[in-house]
Amino acid sequence: MRILSILPFIILLTACSAISTKAPPAANTAPPSVMINQARTLHQQEQWHEALALLNEGVKQYPEALQIAELRSEIMRDWEIRKRNKEDWILVQETRALQHKIPYLEELAVIDPNNYITKSRLLFWKNLLESKVAGLIACGSVHLHLDQLLAEACTTLAEQIKPTQESKHLLGKIEQAHAEQKRTERTQQAVQKKRNTAQQRERLLQQAVQEKRNTAQQRERLLLQARSQLADDAIADSIVSLKRLLELVPEDEEGKALLEQVTRLRDKRVMKLIVYGDALYRDQQIEQAVVVWESAEKLDMGRQDVAARLERATKILERLQEIRENP
Repeated sequence: MRILSILPFIILLTACSAISTKAPPAANTAPPSVMINQARTLHQQEQWHEALALLNEGVKQYPEALQIAELRSEIMRDWEIRKRNKEDWILVQETRALQHKIPYLEELAVIDPNNYITKSRLLFWKNLLESKVAGLIACGSVHLHLDQLLAEACTTLAEQIKPTQESKHLLGKIEQAHAEQKRTERTQQAVQKKRNTAQQRERLLQQAVQEKRNTAQQRERLLLQARSQLADDAIADSIVSLKRLLELVPEDEEGKALLEQVTRLRDKRVMKLIVYGDALYRDQQIEQAVVVWESAEKLDMGRQDVAARLERATKILERLQEIRENP
């Protein structure tokens, strides 16, 4: 039985011996540049120990590679700062917890004034709370330019527990840092606002240039279209195109001149059609006169004299139709 009872210990010792005699992992024989990149990747992933172990090996293999030693110092410094940051936040939370507990113990001491154990606990906790002041002041000093939120938390707690010249001085520095930060933010906002205004002005300028370019292109298209329509004897369509051009560019001299030219040509053409239609009407060729006057109306829809002629001729034709249907 005794042999059986010590058997597990023998097995455990054997396993430990096997582990201790296991061959160490092969050293990283990568070139310095590769080793540095690997260490930076590990650093970004917050695998601090692995990054430092790799760089320690690199320093041994490449003692002349200053970049490896510099990166190791940088990562070690960063690691120490991060650890100090976490430890000081723990200090803040522990101090706040203790600070919140003491009032309850004070109330208990009032309720039970003859309980010396309670009084001893209260005295111990108060002394423990005061003992945190030095660490809190150190926290405020260290993190003043690294983590203002943590620095303010530490210094404010120290001031609440036991006001000192150091805590007062640190709080003043923190207030100055806040004021400087606000000034910097206002300056950055002003710079950003100025930049946004300049960018908006530039966008508006570009938009105006683009609109001007589009207007010029559209104006050229309408002018070419009007000339082409005039060449095809589409006088009414040419006038429509020129009016659209002048709506787009009211002071376009070339458009105005061409519109006057086409309008005179239209008026002359309309007058000839009216005269010819009148001649046909007098010769009692009323249907032919209506066709001619309708051609004149298509050229100038606003002519009241043409509309009056068409109305009169239409009534005559309707009367003649009635006569034919009712002899």
